[in-house]
Amino acid sequence: MLLSLHHVASPFCVLSNTHHVQFRKTEKVLPVNLKDWNHIFTTPTSFRWKFVNFFQRPGWVYEDQRERRHRDFADRICNKPLSDRYLHSYDGSLRNLIVQCTDDIFEGPANSTWRRTYIRNVSPFKSRVATWVLDFSHDPESWEDWTIMILRAFPAAIVMTLCFWEFTQPRVENGTCYATIPYRLHTDAKVWGNHLENRKGFSSLAINNQVYRMLKPRHLCFLTNPDQDGLHGIRIREVSSWEHDEGKLANLDYLFVAYSSKQFAHDSPEDMMALIRIAEHACRAAKLPAFWIGSHCMKDARELEADVYRIADILRGAQRMVIAVGAPATAPAADRSRTDTDALLRQWGSRMWTFPEVLLSPGDSITVYTRDNPGSPLLITKNQFAGRVWGADADGSRGRPSGYYDAGISGQLLDHYAGNLEMSRLELAITLLKCLYARETQGHLPGDQAYALQGLLRLRPQIDRTDSQFQAFARLSLANDSDSLLERYICTLPTSLTQSWHDMTDAYGSQLWDIAPACQVAAICDDDTVVVDGVKGATIRWKSFYYVAYSRKFSWRRWFAGLAMEYQFCFFIAGISLLSTASSGGRRLPSAGNIMGGLLLLGIYIYLWLSTPRLVRLTLGGKLTNVQAALFGFEGYLNAPTVERAIFGGNFDRLSWSTNGSPLSRSYVNSHGERVGIDPTTDLEVRAKVEAAKQASPGSPTPQMRVFTLVDTFNMEMTLFEAARPPACVFLCGAEGGMQRAVACSYDFSSQTMYRETVLRMPTTSLNRMDRVPRFRFGLRRPDEAFKVRPVVAQQV
Repeated sequence: MLLSLHHVASPFCVLSNTHHVQFRKTEKVLPVNLKDWNHIFTTPTSFRWKFVNFFQRPGWVYEDQRERRHRDFADRICNKPLSDRYLHSYDGSLRNLIVQCTDDIFEGPANSTWRRTYIRNVSPFKSRVATWVLDFSHDPESWEDWTIMILRAFPAAIVMTLCFWEFTQPRVENGTCYATIPYRLHTDAKVWGNHLENRKGFSSLAINNQVYRMLKPRHLCFLTNPDQDGLHGIRIREVSSWEHDEGKLANLDYLFVAYSSKQFAHDSPEDMMALIRIAEHACRAAKLPAFWIGSHCMKDARELEADVYRIADILRGAQRMVIAVGAPATAPAADRSRTDTDALLRQWGSRMWTFPEVLLSPGDSITVYTRDNPGSPLLITKNQFAGRVWGADADGSRGRPSGYYDAGISGQLLDHYAGNLEMSRLELAITLLKCLYARETQGHLPGDQAYALQGLLRLRPQIDRTDSQFQAFARLSLANDSDSLLERYICTLPTSLTQSWHDMTDAYGSQLWDIAPACQVAAICDDDTVVVDGVKGATIRWKSFYYVAYSRKFSWRRWFAGLAMEYQFCFFIAGISLLSTASSGGRRLPSAGNIMGGLLLLGIYIYLWLSTPRLVRLTLGGKLTNVQAALFGFEGYLNAPTVERAIFGGNFDRLSWSTNGSPLSRSYVNSHGERVGIDPTTDLEVRAKVEAAKQASPGSPTPQMRVFTLVDTFNMEMTLFEAARPPACVFLCGAEGGMQRAVACSYDFSSQTMYRETVLRMPTTSLNRMDRVPRFRFGLRRPDEAFKVRPVVAQQV
């Protein structure tokens, strides 16, 4: 939680977004002197003829060094070994990723898989000389600092006058828009959202909006002598045969018997006999002629797999549902005698397939029959079921084998299906998925959770045995996705690199329904990737800054101030020349006119010399308009004055830190009630992350997080963020809380996939300076097996 300050000059500042607060004394921040080209002489570097000329090679390489084929948007084909690369924004060619970094990282350990270079000051030389007069002082109002500024103004005036060779020009690109992403998708997808693209080379399994329901069971267990008391046995019949005998108009009334194979093993005759005995007891007590039980009523081997995933349809047609519980026959007799009904019921409730059975069960109550005492069932009302079966005791255990406790959200689902509390379709799907993944299952297919979920939804894709967990859920989402679940999920930021895809917790604390998507998932691909279309995006420049173009309102005062600042030393030269000019014969004494002119010119120079600090502020200071939009990135942390001086030549408080651009952003409310972004490293927790990131390793099992800084010249903001790799580009895939969700992605050229590295928040006005991106392949996370790395030293040994 952010705290607020009421005075900018307060000696303390907000430090943390966590529950505890840390404080660090603040002071005015000054630019840091970068080593720049001095690294050539102090740090080992490699040289190349292309810019940037000096760089360091990566200290880690990918284990798989086979050459991979890549085809770019201009149909150029190349074969390169696996490494960190990006698409050049000018011509779309594939290039090695070179990342500029701070001096301490550049001189530190070679712990990256990408090339590194040092940060360069790219501003015009004259601007740097002019602002050299000013950007050194904590308090430019003091007499001591004024003295230093006046002394610096003299050599600065000489250099500015002599620098007629200055040729640095600002760059105007893409009509002042952000750098484009020259991408074109060449790979095919497993399932396309459009049937026209699926018609060739795909089976019916690729069709992702099929409605196929089981209107009635295939088989039922009919009671023998249903009107008589006692157990008289059962007879399994085909429902179609029963309808032929009884007539099509006969009511098909039956009981649904739910059980767990953990308690009643299918390969145990003793368990199966006990299960049928419970089912017959329950069916006769319910005054129903038949019951359905999975162990005996799914007899068609050809339809067995499909029937498993359509049990929800059978339950919808039942008049009542009962639960059969009991210790298995293989359990020791002592354990069976000590097991009570509640413990058995909690074990039954820990299974994934039992969860939708409770949600869809008819009536307001559920009857529980036990193996040892089927004649004395337990009746539980559905509004008490969640707390009794899926809740936790005071000690948090309740003997639950799976360790989950979700009585709160599972109770909301029970209320929804009972009609007491309606949830939106989006909230329903997310909550169901969370509950299903919290429960145990033997795992017949990788997508079992999605197939269990589809029984609770209207549209269902056909079962595909080759689907992964994510692919099965993605196809289900495409079939039912009027609420754009996948599109919203793309815009979320996981809380850690190890967060599972089905855990949709957002690091910003938002829910999926808080996000308004601006993209469309068009297809599902291999390796848990999808094809995304309709977004705007921009390329991040990592190898260096460049001097960006800008415009300001014309001012005669600023124009004259610039001439006076740049050519003030000419008055000094002219004055000295007049005073040294001989006016008469050999005496070489200056004339009165020369003396007056020389003194006047020297007086003008002295006035301009003393006014140099004010002239610099007037000429180079002030806010900019119509700035060239660009996204610059560098590894590590630098304060805003240093970055502004490196790009624009001086520190005039143009660049500011974003207030909430990333989880590392920090801000406070000033005395005027304005939210102001502050340097994130004033939070000691963020400072610790910055220091730890310098030693981060890209090795297994998962790469460690690095700290990067994004500079947005259009919004004049800097954002500090964490990521495992430097993202090559950003895609504005949705909006939330009045800002755009910018999904920052690295590029895997071997599969043309953009992998999510982090998600930032950018002002909505950025959309005005970005171009549309063609549909692209997107992955939530890089597969660890395909991107294993090893140190270069190990390779050399």
